[in-house]
Amino acid sequence: MPNTIKLRISGAALLAALAAGIPLDGMATAGRIDFAVGDVRALAADGRSRPLARGGDVASGEMIDTGNGRAQLRFTDGAQVSLAPQTQFRIDDYRFAGQADGSEKGFFSLLKGAMRTITGVVGRRNRDNYRVSTIVATIGIRGTEFSVTYGNSISVTTGEGSNEVCNAAGCLILNSGGTAFVA
Repeated sequence: MPNTIKLRISGAALLAALAAGIPLDGMATAGRIDFAVGDVRALAADGRSRPLARGGDVASGEMIDTGNGRAQLRFTDGAQVSLAPQTQFRIDDYRFAGQADGSEKGFFSLLKGAMRTITGVVGRRNRDNYRVSTIVATIGIRGTEFSVTYGNSISVTTGEGSNEVCNAAGCLILNSGGTAFVA
């Protein structure tokens, strides 16, 4: 009988742990909102929209729209992304299982607006596993901190490390303090 009780407690603990780790909408958590000011929203691929507030989860496949507000996200690999007002930022494909094993990915799209990021674990082992895309160019990490402003063109500034900015005309490496403009 003691083994049966122990098994039931273990089963209940396992179910509680699984329930805590899996969001109700069935999507794996990519990160959480550190802060949100204004009407910041998450838009799912199926068109559902929900407000975001501090502590709220964001998932791969969702787009964050800051409207007139601002937001800062912290991804499960430790990366931080700050989003300016009037920004639309999509989490295209984000995977991190708790350690760098080669399967991790951080693919994002800046649809409009401005962002600043400090990268986390994703991309440290394989830099091709992290990128921010716009219609104008794609930014790949070669360092740890950069900002992007996107309208009809993009401006990329590398704060620390280096980044690679590529489009159909070729690629440019930006080192610390460097800025590139792509029309």
